[in-house]
Amino acid sequence: MGWNDPGRGQDPWGRKSAAGPFDLDAVIQRLWRKLRRHRGAPPRWVFGVTGFAAIAGWLVTGFYSVPQGDRAVLLEMGRATRVVRPGAHWRWPAPFASDRVVSIRQVHVVAVGYRPMSKLYEGEPAPAEAAMLTGGQGVVRLQFAVQYRIVDPRHYLFNVDHPRKTIARTAEAVMRQVVAHSPASEIRGSEQRPLEVSAKASLQRLLDRYRAGVHIVAIKIQKATPPKTVLAAIEKVVRAREDAKRYVSEAQAYSDSILPKASASGAALVDRAYVYRARVIAKAKARSARFLALAKIYARAPFVTRERLLIDAMARVYRKAHKVVLSGTSRAVIHVPMAPPAPEIVAPKQPAPKAGGRQ
Repeated sequence: MGWNDPGRGQDPWGRKSAAGPFDLDAVIQRLWRKLRRHRGAPPRWVFGVTGFAAIAGWLVTGFYSVPQGDRAVLLEMGRATRVVRPGAHWRWPAPFASDRVVSIRQVHVVAVGYRPMSKLYEGEPAPAEAAMLTGGQGVVRLQFAVQYRIVDPRHYLFNVDHPRKTIARTAEAVMRQVVAHSPASEIRGSEQRPLEVSAKASLQRLLDRYRAGVHIVAIKIQKATPPKTVLAAIEKVVRAREDAKRYVSEAQAYSDSILPKASASGAALVDRAYVYRARVIAKAKARSARFLALAKIYARAPFVTRERLLIDAMARVYRKAHKVVLSGTSRAVIHVPMAPPAPEIVAPKQPAPKAGGRQ
């Protein structure tokens, strides 16, 4: 039988029920009228029900849940006791216990040198943080971001005061040290990766000493610009460096074009020197062999050999000279042309003078 039977007007237990849905306000009003009938103190069961409801509600507040990828640090009487993994849990309600949830999966970002608080102020420089002194005693405005992940929630929450602010100030100090040992050209150039790696390693070592409970994922340099007062001078330096690179390239091209020619000329000269040396050595050996042969002949017939050498020497001398033969007391000079006649030199004809011209 249904809860309200239209035919009988009774509930399943035989009690009469009023037509219509359950009215909570009417029940509360009936309880209130019963309480007002009692003159003086209310009945004891009212205190029991009220206390039980209050205790039950207080205990219910101890239920909490930790999202996936997060961790919760459980505090009991203000002391961190343990780290709770994701899921539904219960603890003693406040003020005896509490929990603080942190994300260990999310990569947190701390900006140094600029303020990305909102779209209105995004990228606005912070002069006190951005101005840094380089190794060449110059000034550069550096903006960079520190990316980190929480690996120990208990250390992150309770070992350092204001963890994000501590990481930002520590990263600023580390970056100032790295920039102070680097020239301005490397900081403003495209090769900034070594600076980021060095700053990341130094920052991680320092935060490990602090037991901050974080892992530095990366340090990214966003912008490195010189002050406006020295920007013109830096542009001149950049142009001078570009000209220097161009001159070096031109000199290298000239060197590449002239060195092969010089190498070929040197190789040809060396080859000619080898040929000359071989010719001189061969001629010297031939002369020494001839001298040794004559020495053997001279040893066997000195007089004949001496006369023969004299005649050969006189023949060589007279072959190149004009000879004149004188016979007895005669004064007649007989020219004996032993040498071949010299070629006749014919003077070029002079052009005939023009009429009326100077003679």
